Amino acid sequence: MSLGDYLRLLRALRGGPTCLEVGLGAGLSAPNLVAQIERRYREIGDDKTIERLAAYFQVPVEDLRRYQGRYRKALSVFLDEAWRSGRPVRVSIWTGETLTGRVVNWDMAAFGLAPSDGSPEILVQRHAVDDWEFEAAE
Repeated sequence: MSLGDYLRLLRALRGGPTCLEVGLGAGLSAPNLVAQIERRYREIGDDKTIERLAAYFQVPVEDLRRYQGRYRKALSVFLDEAWRSGRPVRVSIWTGETLTGRVVNWDMAAFGLAPSDGSPEILVQRHAVDDWEFEAAE
């Protein structure tokens, strides 16, 4: 999950304030910065911005910093490699659930995962992915 994805999640969990409302409420000098962070596929956001956003959303600063260096393009690279190689993966989603299997397709919004236990294919929204890694070789 990127910082932008996490901010979208936090906004949704709080009833959907707009990016501008969050920026103003957090006291950012550039209130439109929240929208910029959400649209970027690369790292963005300085420590002061992160601290103000954490205070606004009432979450630990470490939660936001965890995602600060993560960006959506890194997940794209991982999914493409997993799909091409056929290597099994483990993905954690923001609800705490962990899914394992093989990536059978992917695009900028979601990916198909064939579970390791043989159950039907799952469609996973990329914005829900908290963490990802290849399964260890047996």
